[in-house]
Amino acid sequence: MPLPRQTHALDLLWLSDSRSWIRHQVPFLGSIIAGRPELAEGRVDGCIDIDPATLRLPKNARTFALKVRGDSMRNAAILEGDIVIMEFREARHGDIVAALIDGETTLKRFIVQGGVPYLRASNPKYPDLIPARELVIQGVLIALLRLSER
Repeated sequence: MPLPRQTHALDLLWLSDSRSWIRHQVPFLGSIIAGRPELAEGRVDGCIDIDPATLRLPKNARTFALKVRGDSMRNAAILEGDIVIMEFREARHGDIVAALIDGETTLKRFIVQGGVPYLRASNPKYPDLIPARELVIQGVLIALLRLSER
């Protein structure tokens, strides 16, 4: 248990620093499967407050958060229950993306090989996903939050 003097010093530090913090609210848009693609849920479940400087967000970044379900990205250290912060921007080869592939959403690595884009899991038990009709990148991973279990 902190001593009264330590507690007072921590309170002063908190008050002085908290006034200068700039918060950015990231809409929490439900979950995304990291496994076989599935139909999107399309709902807003609140917001997550983040410090844009910590995530090195550009000034008007358009971001959203999703909770991960499944294990297809485990070798990229993205686990079930993690929260991914995504940014609406163009994907580059190798980026981890939230994607709409043939009408279903999934979290995978964006690959372009020979000019052909497709999605790759970071778990060998899942096959590459080559779009039959469409591949729409909905966001690019910029941060990962892992909350400890209590």
